[in-house]
Amino acid sequence: MSGPSRLEDIPFRETLADEPQVPALANIFASNDELRAAARLYWLRHTKAGVLNTVFHQLLSFCPSSFVSNFGEWLVPSARRSYRHKIFPKRIERNFKALTAGLWRTPEEQELGLDRWWINIGRTISEFSIVNRLWRESRIEVEGLKHLQTVQESGGVPIFVSMHLATWEALFVAIHTHLAGPSIGPFQPETNRFKNRIVHAIRKQRNQYLFPPGQKSAYRLRRLMATRQYSMTIFIDEVRDKQVHVPLFGRKPPSRGNVVVAAKIANICDGTLLPTYLTRTGPARFKLTILPAVPKTGEQQHYDIPETVLSLNKVFEPIVLDRIEEWYMLGELRLPGNFEKSPYAQALAARNQQGVA
Repeated sequence: MSGPSRLEDIPFRETLADEPQVPALANIFASNDELRAAARLYWLRHTKAGVLNTVFHQLLSFCPSSFVSNFGEWLVPSARRSYRHKIFPKRIERNFKALTAGLWRTPEEQELGLDRWWINIGRTISEFSIVNRLWRESRIEVEGLKHLQTVQESGGVPIFVSMHLATWEALFVAIHTHLAGPSIGPFQPETNRFKNRIVHAIRKQRNQYLFPPGQKSAYRLRRLMATRQYSMTIFIDEVRDKQVHVPLFGRKPPSRGNVVVAAKIANICDGTLLPTYLTRTGPARFKLTILPAVPKTGEQQHYDIPETVLSLNKVFEPIVLDRIEEWYMLGELRLPGNFEKSPYAQALAARNQQGVA
C-alpha cells in the first residue's frame, strides 16, 4: 500500500472541502433556469450569507465566551423569522413532536421545548468562533475518563464514536488537544463554501486533520489508522443520501456510512470503539462523557459489523432522545410519512408518558 502514512506528509490544505465549480457571473441573468439558479446561489445567496458569517466569526472571536454564546441566543428570533417560509423548519418541528410525543403535559410545554432546540443551535453556531479556547478556559468537564485510560494503558487505539450534540466541535478540540491527540477523522462539509473555509481555519489553528468525504480520504484514514499512531473521532449521525441513518428510531440498520466505517477501521488497527458525547451545561459550558468501550466478539476479538451497528444504536438512541433539544441533526432527519403510527413511535410515546406521570 503506497501513499502517506504520516500527517506531516499531507498538505493541510487537502483537508479543505471541495468547492463548487464557479459559474459565470453573467449567468445571474441567464434565460436558462438551472444556470440562473446556480449562479444566483453561488454569487448572491451564498456570498451574502458567507460574508456575514465570516465577519461575525472574526468579531466574536475577540469576545468573552459567555457573551458569544448569549449573542447566539439573541439572534435566534430573527433567524427563525427569516426561515419561516423554508421547508426545513417544518421538518424540524415535525421531527421534534414525533420524537417527544407523550413527553409534555401541555402544547405550550412542547413549544418551549422546540424553542430550546433553536436556542441551542443559535448558541452552537456562535460558539464556533471561540471553540478552540473552551478547554483552556476550563469550560469542558470530563466524565468517564477511566474508560479512555483503560484503553490507553492496554496499548489500544481509541476510536471515539459520537453524535452531533451541543457544540460538537468542542469534542474534537478536547480529544485532539488534550485527551488523546493527535486525533483524526472524517467530517461532513457545509453547503456554503464560506462556512467550510471558516471551519478549516479553526481546525488549522489547532493543527487537526479532519478529512472531507471521498475515496481518497477514506484510503488515507485507513492507512493512517493502521500505523496506530493516532486516535480517531467520528460522528455516526452524518447525512448520507439526504438522510440521517443513525439513530435508527425503529428503521432498518444501515449497511454503510460512518457507523460501518468506525467498526471496519477499528478492526484494521485493533482499535477500541469508545462511545463519547457532549452535552451543554450552560452558556459555552459543556460536559464530555466517555462511556465504556463497545465489546468485541468472537475468538479473534473483532467487531462484527451488523452487531456493532446495533450496539452503537443501543447506546446512542436513548442519549439522543433524552437530549433531543441539543441534537443538531434533527433538521436533517427525514422520518417515514407514517412514523407516528408505527409500533416504535407508539411505544416511545407510551414510555414518555410513563416518565411524565
